[in-house]
Amino acid sequence: MKTTFTPLLVLLALLVSFNVYSLPKLSSFPAAAATIFLDFDGHNVNSGVWQGGNPFTCASSGLTDAQITEVFYRVSEDYRPFNLNITTDSTVFLNAPLEQRMRVVITPTSAWFAGVGGVAYLGSFTWGDDTPCFVFCNRLGPNNPKMVAECCSHESGHSMGLSHQSKYDGSCNLTATYNDGLGTGEVGWAPIMGNSYYKNMSGWNNGPTPYGCAIVQDNLFIITSQNGFTYRTDDYSDDINGTPAFIDLNPSPVKGIITTSTDADAFKINIPENSNLHINVDPFSIGVNNQGADLDVKVSLFDATKKLITTYDPSDKMNVVIDTILNSGDYYLVVQGAGNSNVSDYGSLGSYSITGLKGILPIHQVKLTGRMEKNKHNLNWNIISDDPIKSITVESSTTGNNFNAISTVNNS
Repeated sequence: MKTTFTPLLVLLALLVSFNVYSLPKLSSFPAAAATIFLDFDGHNVNSGVWQGGNPFTCASSGLTDAQITEVFYRVSEDYRPFNLNITTDSTVFLNAPLEQRMRVVITPTSAWFAGVGGVAYLGSFTWGDDTPCFVFCNRLGPNNPKMVAECCSHESGHSMGLSHQSKYDGSCNLTATYNDGLGTGEVGWAPIMGNSYYKNMSGWNNGPTPYGCAIVQDNLFIITSQNGFTYRTDDYSDDINGTPAFIDLNPSPVKGIITTSTDADAFKINIPENSNLHINVDPFSIGVNNQGADLDVKVSLFDATKKLITTYDPSDKMNVVIDTILNSGDYYLVVQGAGNSNVSDYGSLGSYSITGLKGILPIHQVKLTGRMEKNKHNLNWNIISDDPIKSITVESSTTGNNFNAISTVNNS
């Protein structure tokens, strides 16, 4: 039985309605002991702290299989850095340690707690008495998988000891109890413990709370120090000077997880012949334009001497595409989480995949010569190729890695 002064925390919400569904059994990290159970099929609540200790019944969510699966994957990605299992399987939940588990009841039974999208007791994850938290899916869309997932992660965060993340102006005046983030589109961001319903990229944050602009809450420290679990074991070496993992791009993909803002995954690749190299490094997502991604990817490319060639970190995309021509030899890739104009790299965490293709070029030789004549550049070239030349573009650069087109020349 918990004392009545335990802080009760809620998340602001929206509308109403529900559907018929069956329940997929999914687990994000079965090896982990600590567990969050997403309970979609109704629950008889018998808790000393909810409704004055009087038992009550919550109806099933009404979400479809596809909606449940989307919610599961979104919440799983939010908690991906941690040694923690997200599951929809009650058996897995009941086998987890009593002091390291939380049931999130996703239900349209909401009249008993008005005006919010979800509710949880602060720190209840470790109480050891199976006090659940609630997400009221009829007020979230209704049954909008994105909104339900954000609320599941938010209320679970409360159960792990997190307060809300708020927004203040330059004079330290509170402008939003629930920080609604910054930006638009793919890299628009908001904190999970704020209002992340309307931003694509959501994540853990180190920022102010409703208790004052100087009262800063470090989400990651609280989650990993107060709940009996910490981060997942690092999956790859951080340093190209250590033991980077060798990867052969053609039988891809290669999968990894960035668990902290200082984590970096180092890889070695070999190009046996002068080749066109095309690599995609994509954060986990549930749809096009990196929907549901939490990791804004940055990739650095190094040559055989471990000298940096270039860094790929597009400002308006969360994924990286490398399309270049390389001479034969060894190269190194380093994958990291990046900040952008809306957020630092603190919460740019999560899983990613590397897919790629290296292919032998049909062009065997390019010889280029040039000289100055009457203040003009006179360029001559000779190309030996198996295939007809489609086009020739002359480009210039002052840096050696960023080029601008000057003109396109007749391909004959």
